[in-house]
Amino acid sequence: MVSLLEYLPVITSGLLIMALLTLFMSKKNLRIQSEYQIYARMMEARVKLETTQAFTKMAAESPYFSERFALVEKPERFYILRAYMDLYEFLFHLYKSGTIDEQFWLRWALAIKAMKSIPKFLAVWKKTKNVHTNDFVKFVDSI
Repeated sequence: MVSLLEYLPVITSGLLIMALLTLFMSKKNLRIQSEYQIYARMMEARVKLETTQAFTKMAAESPYFSERFALVEKPERFYILRAYMDLYEFLFHLYKSGTIDEQFWLRWALAIKAMKSIPKFLAVWKKTKNVHTNDFVKFVDSI
C-alpha cells in the first residue's frame, strides 16, 4: 500500500511552483496597473497645467503653439483634441498589449474614425501626429 507521505515532496514541490507562478503573475499585473495609473495621472496633470490661463498666455507667445492654436481658433479646442488623441493612443496601446479585447477596441476604433470626420481634428492630427508612436499613426492614417 502506498503512503501519502511518499508523495508529500512531489505535492509540496507542485504547490510551491504554483505559488511562485501566482506571485510572479500578480507582481507583473501590479506593475502594469501601476504604470497605467502613473500614465493616467501624468496625462491628467498635463491637461490641467496646459489649460491654465497662465500657460495658455505663455504658449501663445511661442510660434510652435500659436501655429497649432490657429488650426482651431481657440487654445481650449486644441487641448481637447490633443487629449482625445492621447486617450485613443493609450487605448490602442492597451489593445495591442492584450489588456482590452478586440470587441471593446472596435468601439474605440470607430470613435477615431468618426473623429476624423471633424476637419479641425484632422488639421491637428496632421500637425501633431509626429509625436505619437509609429504603429498608432499608421493605424489612424489607415482608417
